[in-house]
Amino acid sequence: LAMAVPQQATMGSGPFGHFAQYPNLFVKQTKRGCVQELMGCEAKTEFKIATMDAKEQDHMYILEDTSFFNRLFLGGIRPWEMNVSSGGAAGGPQIAKFVRPCRFGAGPAKCCCYQEVEVQDPTSGQSAGTVVEQCWYCVPMFDIKRPDGTVEYRLSMPTCMGGVCVDICAEGLCNCRIPFYVFPPTGGSSKEEKVGFMTKIWGGLGTEMFTDADKFEVEFPKDAAPDAKARILGSLMLVNQLFFEKQ
Repeated sequence: LAMAVPQQATMGSGPFGHFAQYPNLFVKQTKRGCVQELMGCEAKTEFKIATMDAKEQDHMYILEDTSFFNRLFLGGIRPWEMNVSSGGAAGGPQIAKFVRPCRFGAGPAKCCCYQEVEVQDPTSGQSAGTVVEQCWYCVPMFDIKRPDGTVEYRLSMPTCMGGVCVDICAEGLCNCRIPFYVFPPTGGSSKEEKVGFMTKIWGGLGTEMFTDADKFEVEFPKDAAPDAKARILGSLMLVNQLFFEKQ
């Protein structure tokens, strides 16, 4: 009982209180459904989530919920729901829900059909904010929004040359790290301006060539509330589908 008190103290209140205790996450997509992937059909994506300090100790679990038809014919633009539960395996208490409608693929200079994912309270089903693609020309950009629609953070890859190109040197060269930076609502472009990040890391030659089992490091902004952390995690699910699933 004495040891349970400090742990309970790190848990925030509200429907997303479970996220309060984590300053960062290590998100691991499993190799679930490799046979389906080799046959050209996306398996339901499954993630196990630890922290960057203890990568083998899983604290959360995510499983995609969508139909076989959607996975077979719609691929990277398919709609889905993702249920986030506590614990390292299926069956734990649900702590968040992500809902993505069907949209045409991400692309520059669009005026409609923007990519989007909604974060929901798992108990009431009420919206807890959205992640929405913005009109962009050279580098994809997303707004992370609160439930009232105000922009909380901006998400994009680091840029150079006035925003025309992705800055491939931001995380160093030859380390196979692909970053998306979390910027303040006023925006940003450089590593120095970021307040958080999500970075895809190299998973090994066999994993990268034959599966969609990606790994990501996520660092939350220092002042991020628990529901904001849920929105950032939801944005990672969208970014993974748009840019890292094999199309």
